[in-house]
Amino acid sequence: MEFNRGDWTWELMLTKRPSDTHFSKSSTSGGESPLARDDDNTLVTHAVLFDGTKVALAILGTGVALGAVAAPHIKSRLVSLKSKLRRRAEETVDAETAVPLTVVADVEPEQPDPPRLSVV
Repeated sequence: MEFNRGDWTWELMLTKRPSDTHFSKSSTSGGESPLARDDDNTLVTHAVLFDGTKVALAILGTGVALGAVAAPHIKSRLVSLKSKLRRRAEETVDAETAVPLTVVADVEPEQPDPPRLSVV
């Protein structure tokens, strides 16, 4: 996959380099050069470049296939979650519903006896 923008051609690539190396910094901001260097910044080799389009399409195809396989499971989990949330909402409404109170008898609170004075 490649496209032209201005005077430049952009292309999706997959790179292969030895594991104990890193890419050289490019003069373009944010870019890297395909030169593979070691920790001492000594040039070791060039990275090998492969067409990234096939890899991107394979990853995309795998994602779509996994999504198709997982979709019924995800749907059932979402339905289950929805019903649980609905039940909890109903329980909350039931708990918040006012329960009418019935007065059994009108009783005035008891008044304590006033203190008694005794003659000494």
